[in-house]
Amino acid sequence: MFDAIDRQNTHAIKIDRYRDQDVIPLWVADMDLATAPVVQQALNNRMAHPVYGYTHPWPELNRAVVDWCAREYDWAIEPDWIVWLPGVVPSFNLAIQAFASGGRVIVQEPNYPPLRHAPAHRGAVPVRLPVVFDGERWIWDWAHLESELADPNCHLMILCNPMNPHGTVLTADDLERLGALCEQHEVVLCSDEIHCDLRLDPECQHVPAGRVPTLSANSLTLMAASKTFNVAGLGCSFAIIPDADLRLRFQAVGRDLVPHPNFLGYCAAEAAFRDGKDWLVALRGHLRANREHVAQVFNSLPGLRYRPQPATFLAWIESDLEVGAAMRHFVKAGLMPSDGKEFGDPTAVRLNFGTDRSTLERALTQLEAYWRQKMPSSS
Repeated sequence: MFDAIDRQNTHAIKIDRYRDQDVIPLWVADMDLATAPVVQQALNNRMAHPVYGYTHPWPELNRAVVDWCAREYDWAIEPDWIVWLPGVVPSFNLAIQAFASGGRVIVQEPNYPPLRHAPAHRGAVPVRLPVVFDGERWIWDWAHLESELADPNCHLMILCNPMNPHGTVLTADDLERLGALCEQHEVVLCSDEIHCDLRLDPECQHVPAGRVPTLSANSLTLMAASKTFNVAGLGCSFAIIPDADLRLRFQAVGRDLVPHPNFLGYCAAEAAFRDGKDWLVALRGHLRANREHVAQVFNSLPGLRYRPQPATFLAWIESDLEVGAAMRHFVKAGLMPSDGKEFGDPTAVRLNFGTDRSTLERALTQLEAYWRQKMPSSS
């Protein structure tokens, strides 16, 4: 089901950016895997109609999201809480403009580059919240977080949960504690949960921010089918905003500025959330096996360290090497991960293992051979 797919000549960013280099692209966060058959069929059916005009969301689409949230997250939402958008990145940028223009915005770090840069791009002040490994998972210092939330100029926190690049999933206790702090200090929480359906450990549960009582009136929960079902190129996501006033403020800043989602993105989302669960279960098994293989190889190589977490198809590879050295050696070995400096840690790299097993085997074999031969500490 998850065999190699030839992406050449599809104008894929992942392939074309390094077309002239002899490297295996394992960087940008889309998968090299075919989307679910139910999604393919829905897109084929819609494309068979020859008019591709303006399209608005329809009741069955919203119902698919409502039912998905109920089944997957025990979260009862209303259809009118859903705000459709062309992507999660414009969504959290809009949140800054709506709730924190000119103020302070808390962003955990290391983090996804567009999220790190969004406050400055929108005229706000980024407040870096370091995330560190506590022996089991990546988490921030709660006293530090509370001191930042208490600043009178802090009006917004942008959370990334599950964490990108780490893969940590916050617990219900974490979210309740965070919600109480946000409520106390009157800080809006914008929660980027685009990887929430990619929980690879069966026992792992995800709690959407908006499901937490203390966050229901001051939060935006950002979700999409894009990462989970590998349809990011269709430009479609949604925010779930329970509070009507908050929802109107958010919508107002994007009016006539942010385009509607691609209509094919709507079609893909409806099919994915309505009928894609069986495929997703199989995908999780495939990615879980890939993650285990990545961990086995990297934790056998001197100077490198990978601490697997419950979610995402992304591996955060730490190194004991000098700044920038890990990225240089990966490229020399014929691999192109994402450079950790873009995430806030120039000693690390982020590797995308959302690919077929043969490609992953080839990449890891190349790296292992290079590392054991070329790295001085490997002897």
